[in-house]
Amino acid sequence: MKPTGDDIARHYRSAHERITEFARGLSDDDAGTPVPGTPQWSVHDVLAHLAAIPTDALAGRLTGVPTDEQTATQVAERKDRHVKELLDGWAPNVQAMCEGAEAGLVPPNLAVDALTHEQDIRGALHASPAIGADELRFCTNLYAFGCGYGLKQAGVPPLSIEATDTDFAFTAGIGEPVATVRASEFELFRALSGRRSRRQVAAYEWDGDAAPYLDRFNIFGDLPATDIVEPTG
Repeated sequence: MKPTGDDIARHYRSAHERITEFARGLSDDDAGTPVPGTPQWSVHDVLAHLAAIPTDALAGRLTGVPTDEQTATQVAERKDRHVKELLDGWAPNVQAMCEGAEAGLVPPNLAVDALTHEQDIRGALHASPAIGADELRFCTNLYAFGCGYGLKQAGVPPLSIEATDTDFAFTAGIGEPVATVRASEFELFRALSGRRSRRQVAAYEWDGDAAPYLDRFNIFGDLPATDIVEPTG
């Protein structure tokens, strides 16, 4: 089901609130912790990116998903700001972004990005996930759709993606699937967004040959070579 603008706004607002509450208590050492699954970013860098997205969008510097160059600039420009400064700069722009989402002007990526990076930060600091069932389904649906798009573009047959702990089931691609992968919905969310290694995804429960799908499972590119281990509950 296509997410509504209200869905996008609600999930973005919730992610912002939780991230802010969590991040205000971080030490400088915490902020410098490397975050697996991101482009060699620290916790501080992830927060800088999150704070920059609405600033850049409202200033007209973003017209869609930011490029690698744009995100690198976001992080570099905020390198010397304390976490509190980042959070204080983010907060005033949240309402405007939510209103834009509710008006149909902001894509789902806004909330998906925030929810994904929320788990990146928490996982890097060994904190349990903080994501509701609706938020998890919102993300998993969109990432599975992106996986299907990539499979279709590459001429790879459809894949059935199924959760072992919820009713999530999605056919990635067009037509009858020729293989099925099963894992918990949280695992699928993290793997489809490139937060699990090739070895970890290959170790999921597969019916059919996993090999054709491992190069396309992460919608952002190659699956990491190194395992990413984080709390899952």
